[in-house]
This record gives sequence, C-alpha cells and structure tokens, in this order.
Amino acid sequence: MAAVVVPVLAAMLSVLVVGACSKGGPGGEASESPTTMASATAGTDGVQSITITGDDQLRYEPSVIRAKPGKLRITLRTIGGTPHDLEVRPAKINTGLVSTDQERSIEVTLSRGRYDFVCTFHLTSNMVGVIDVS
Repeated sequence: MAAVVVPVLAAMLSVLVVGACSKGGPGGEASESPTTMASATAGTDGVQSITITGDDQLRYEPSVIRAKPGKLRITLRTIGGTPHDLEVRPAKINTGLVSTDQERSIEVTLSRGRYDFVCTFHLTSNMVGVIDVS
C-alpha cells in the first residue's frame, strides 16, 4: 500500500508546486491585468476608430482591439492621476504623454496580423495590449 501512496502524494505535491509558481504577483496574486476586448468601428470617412483609457492601475481598457486591415484611429484617454502614452509596435507611432482627463489620437495603417501597443512609461508594469487585425 505504501508503494501506491508515495507516487500519488508526489504527483499531488507537484501539481501544488506548479500551481504556486504560475502566479506572478506578491502574495500569490496574478500579475497579469484583466483582458478586455472591443472592436474598432468604421466611421463615415472609412477610418476605423476606438478609444482606449489608461488608468491608475496601469492598464488599458480595452486591452485587446479587433480591427479590419486599413487605417485605424486610436484615441488614448487618461483617467486618474497617472499620465500615460500609447505606442503601436513595431511602427513606433506614439500619442505622446497624455495627462489626466486629456486625450490624444494617432492613426496607423495596419495589414493582417497582431500588433502590440504599450505604455512606454509603464512597460515594466506590463501595461500592454494587442491589436488583432483580421
């Protein structure tokens, strides 16, 4: 009986250890920010647009954007006391610093693929998002 208990106990412990290591933040909290998704909408001029907010929790809302190939206008609005920017990579098109209750827009032309957008001031805090163009 002991020969059966030891492998089962070892398997259970390995699951606990792997589960504990998958959490990145202090106190066992996940370090990833919640993912929210939204689709860009086409305007009468044919340019797709979407507004993203940056907040004091160092996250974008939405953090995932769906768009069609073509021109996309992204407006960054900062809420809370922490200023942010938004840079689409690899194009390196940037809004510049956007302070509290302000907004700035950029336009990028994108083909099919996935593009990252980041806050260059809070990149180490994982303030990132993705544009999914299909």
